[in-house]
Amino acid sequence: MRSIVFDTQALLVLYLGEAGSGEVEAYLERVSELKVRGYLNIINLTELYYILRRRNGSVAEEKERNLLSFGVRMVPVIHNSPLWKKAAAIKAGNALSLADAFAASTALLHKGTLVTGSDVEFEQVKDLKIERVGGNRKTE
Repeated sequence: MRSIVFDTQALLVLYLGEAGSGEVEAYLERVSELKVRGYLNIINLTELYYILRRRNGSVAEEKERNLLSFGVRMVPVIHNSPLWKKAAAIKAGNALSLADAFAASTALLHKGTLVTGSDVEFEQVKDLKIERVGGNRKTE
């Protein structure tokens, strides 16, 4: 079964009602229908939550519940997992944020496609499959 990994930017497109929100919702519906496996790591969930919380704390809570209701699998960051070391290696060798390094690491380790917005920094990451939503889409 195909796997997709959500980057924070793609989820913000949905939850802030930006161009491409229908595309993100369609991905989440495919996860809910068990047509694809959907993943989000806890670092990117943290990033999503704090950005939404800055706008409105109750909205952040609501959007977290909404996201989980689709059946997106949460990927924890634990010491004996290769996730954090892969993220560190990506961050060390590329100019991207730590949260983006975790998103890329999650996609690579789960052999999935990263769903993101227009972040060009992901293009630096070797072997990363990307699907873009919203403006400036480019498929890798």
